[in-house]
Amino acid sequence: MKLFLLRPAFLYPRIYAFFCYYRKKERRKEIEEILHFCNENWDRERIKAIAMGIFERRGLKKLNRRMIPLFDTHFIERFARVEGLDHLHQALEEGRGVVLMSGHFGNPHLSINALRVMGYDVRVLKGGKLRRAKASRFKYYETWENTVFLHDPSLSNADKKRRILDILRSGGILYQMADAAEGRKKEFASFLGKEMGFSTGLIHLVHQAKAALVPLFHFYEKGRLRLIFEERIDDHWKDGERAYGRIVGRYAKLLESHVLTHPEQYIGIYGPTVLKDYYRSHLGGRAPRAEDGTEF
Repeated sequence: MKLFLLRPAFLYPRIYAFFCYYRKKERRKEIEEILHFCNENWDRERIKAIAMGIFERRGLKKLNRRMIPLFDTHFIERFARVEGLDHLHQALEEGRGVVLMSGHFGNPHLSINALRVMGYDVRVLKGGKLRRAKASRFKYYETWENTVFLHDPSLSNADKKRRILDILRSGGILYQMADAAEGRKKEFASFLGKEMGFSTGLIHLVHQAKAALVPLFHFYEKGRLRLIFEERIDDHWKDGERAYGRIVGRYAKLLESHVLTHPEQYIGIYGPTVLKDYYRSHLGGRAPRAEDGTEF
């Protein structure tokens, strides 16, 4: 029965992508320009296919609150493939907590909840604009218990930092979109041939907690989820704060590799990421996104 209910979820995003590609002409033009910036060797047909893939994954996002309640172990066994899970296990065995340094690929919410069904208590560090969510959305993947809302006006920055440290020091798992544009404290690294700034606010807290930084990249491929855990990149904090730049550089290199290998998966081209910010401020003739008050 569940498989029958999921069939529309595999068809709707393709229909959504078709209409978006031909109707959202300004957004399509911007996406194609960013794709050309990423790789000048991609021809028109390749760029069109990538843009369609990005729109398709945006369409899938609209079905999250209907799909996530259907998740169970049977679904994960059939529709999810996980690689490098031993990297997460090795980090958790130390009992200090783990930050999953991820990015805007595939469908983040489906991937996060797949991990939860697998038994991992993943909390999410959520930035972006504070907005009122639908009740069903909160119920399934954005509750106050499983999410740290960086723009929650009811909490001070000190309270948010305290909560993050509590999660990590108790051996918890925290998920972060490490390619997000927001954040005041940054380290610069080469990404797609340009120097771009990546936030280090959370890296500083991970260092304080002596937790692990494990990159995670997730994709949505033909109705299935694929999660890839990479080796931890903090080297057990042997170099202290001096390691921040190296950590950002290693993450940026992994991010670039996956963007170039799976460009149709990178919904970060849609925004709000360091790539989108760089394009708008240097190539798109627009002002970069205004910095927010958080340090993350």
